[in-house]
Amino acid sequence: MVDEALADAALRARDVLELVPDWASTPEQWQRVVRALDQLEDAVDRRDATALRASVDALEDLDAYRDPGRVGETPPGPPPPPVLERVTKLVDRIGRIQGRGHA
Repeated sequence: MVDEALADAALRARDVLELVPDWASTPEQWQRVVRALDQLEDAVDRRDATALRASVDALEDLDAYRDPGRVGETPPGPPPPPVLERVTKLVDRIGRIQGRGHA
């Protein structure tokens, strides 16, 4: 049986992760996304609903549409392949939490 708070946090995490491939960010911003994905992955590993919500909030705050980069920085670009691979794996792991209660 899946904890309701964890299930809700997992649903939101999956929804936000599914948007990441459409983001455009600078290389510096993608590094921040990687750190947010580290936190999100840790929260998934620990099945910590509170940490999962916090990491999703942090990731969502990095949405390039809210922070398109600064003048003089490398222009925003699509997610690098390692980010896309991590997002795909995290979406799968979160789906397993939602569906079967174990990852």
